[in-house]
Amino acid sequence: MPEAFFFGPGKQWIFANYHPAAGVGGKVLTVICPPLFSDYMRTHLVLRELAMALAERGQHVLRFDYRGTGDSFGDLGEVTVSDWLEDIALGVREGREISGSSVVRLLGVRAGALLACAAARALSDVQRLVLWDPISDGPGYLQVLRGVQAILSTRNPHLSRAEHREAMHEYAGYRLSERMVEEFRLFDGGVYSSFPKSRLHVVSTSSKTGFPAPGVPQDVAPFRCDWDTGADGLIVPRPVLERLIACLTLS
Repeated sequence: MPEAFFFGPGKQWIFANYHPAAGVGGKVLTVICPPLFSDYMRTHLVLRELAMALAERGQHVLRFDYRGTGDSFGDLGEVTVSDWLEDIALGVREGREISGSSVVRLLGVRAGALLACAAARALSDVQRLVLWDPISDGPGYLQVLRGVQAILSTRNPHLSRAEHREAMHEYAGYRLSERMVEEFRLFDGGVYSSFPKSRLHVVSTSSKTGFPAPGVPQDVAPFRCDWDTGADGLIVPRPVLERLIACLTLS
């Protein structure tokens, strides 16, 4: 059974779910680095299913919410990208302590892929990093969020001009601090090249990935996710789920 708990520094507690490996002798820990904002809500169910499937196959799994998101403590307007990188490192440490695992794998989804790769540079115990539809870089991601914000604004014809102008300061419905925006702007595609290609794998829902690091193995599991359109429905992409399970359980 999954165990829900909090961990982290001081009163900035991070909410997590730990899925213990079925049976005995599980030595692999997979830490799931979720996407952000509406992508987080849309993938919450499928990432839970993924965690359960990996646990049934003998892996320990840790899911968590970054500070200022989900059920974790903190205000989004006050946390930083640097805080989120620390959350990943803390999650790996916490997961290893709970599970006793000696092998660590990370799954990064969308913006979580960029964060996972940046955090992994300082984590010597990460054996494999699997990325689902990774964003290519920080500036491009901010552009996508602003595009989604424009779509959301047009869907609400009752906004006054003043309300519309105010809404356009948001990113896909979220107000980000200037520091967070600046940190995202400094993230380029070179983050992916800093991790050994032999330990990196991409699972994409489109053949037109634009992944910035050449030579990285990629699987294509076609599925229409509509990440950039402001869609808000849950997605349960079975072909993607199957490929992620295969990549994360490969010996």
